[in-house]
Amino acid sequence: MTGVTFTMEDMKRYGVVKAVMDGRMTNRDGAAVLALSIRQLKRIKGKVKSYGMAGIRHGNRGRVPAHAFPDRFKKRVISLVQRRYPGFNFSHLSEMLEEEEGIRINRETLRLWLRPLGYGGKVRRKPRHRKRRKRSGRVGQMLFLDGSPHAWFDTTQSTLVLCTDDATGTPLYGLFCEQEDLDGCFTVCQEVFTRYGLPVVFYLDRASQFTTTRRGGVHVRQRDDAPTQFERAMQELAVRPIFADSPEARGRAERINGVFQDRLVAELRFRRITTGEAATDYLNRHFIPRYGKRFGVVPEEEIGAWRTIPPGMDLRHILCRRCIRVVNKDNTVSVAGRIIQIHPTRTRLSFVKAKVTVNHWLDGSWHVLHNQYGELPCEELVTSSSARAVAGPRG
Repeated sequence: MTGVTFTMEDMKRYGVVKAVMDGRMTNRDGAAVLALSIRQLKRIKGKVKSYGMAGIRHGNRGRVPAHAFPDRFKKRVISLVQRRYPGFNFSHLSEMLEEEEGIRINRETLRLWLRPLGYGGKVRRKPRHRKRRKRSGRVGQMLFLDGSPHAWFDTTQSTLVLCTDDATGTPLYGLFCEQEDLDGCFTVCQEVFTRYGLPVVFYLDRASQFTTTRRGGVHVRQRDDAPTQFERAMQELAVRPIFADSPEARGRAERINGVFQDRLVAELRFRRITTGEAATDYLNRHFIPRYGKRFGVVPEEEIGAWRTIPPGMDLRHILCRRCIRVVNKDNTVSVAGRIIQIHPTRTRLSFVKAKVTVNHWLDGSWHVLHNQYGELPCEELVTSSSARAVAGPRG
């Protein structure tokens, strides 16, 4: 173990494998979360049993595969395909490249290279027979996250973002906000993860904050293969999102929303609660605990599926809005019209032209991170446009 460095990705993988070994996750769920086959996962489990945490590191890490194509060759093939072979499926394309260009590449390699670029068209899905889904067997194995717009305060329209456990049918945390958006969903996730741990699966609808669904029309420039902020965050946490094709597929979550719209509205009116902040406090301290005792069910298995948050992982740096920027000549970065000034550190005075990661936390603060120097001191500059936005319109 001396001199071995483990990345946050290693820590995430080890946490999932350990959960499978402890019986808190099945081989199938663990493999799905890590995007591995069950056979691969079992092989890693064997290495972890023999070598401990070092067993998660692949023996070829850092080595270039002997059969790998050079990056220069890959770029040339991609350019050639885009220029001369539009509309070919991957099998046909492999045949044409060998016949016309003398280039031998199998179809799976071509699929790996070209699918992220939008090549290959839309995947056709066969219609499926739907049937009632059995509840998850373990607490934390599957969670619902859903927004319910309703007149919660008599005539005042707002949205309740609610996270519910599938195994027990018990809500875990809820938040009242103006509308279902990314910040509200991240806030609920942070509360749930901090209190209980990391789940295996999130069962979600296809709302825009969860996954990209725009195709064609005025949104033709929107790439639907690029992950959303939510998908990126769940990937870093090794939580697998599953997207329902219809509200009926998430019937249990929809029924809970219906019960809340009946009982909770009546209680808020009875308690004379008319603000989102007060309603959020009442919901989590009083209503949800009583609801769990009244309607919650006992899970089939005693051992829960929750995973602990890996040591050193700060959820605030993951459950946030993130972008990559190149530092300007005046040591600033610009994000959505906001200017962030980067200050010098003890070891480096200027970061001009450096590539940095910019995280906008849920509390509104900005955080700039550099791969080598870590988090950099920074502050948001108040520009004339932002000052006008704060002051409001004149008149």
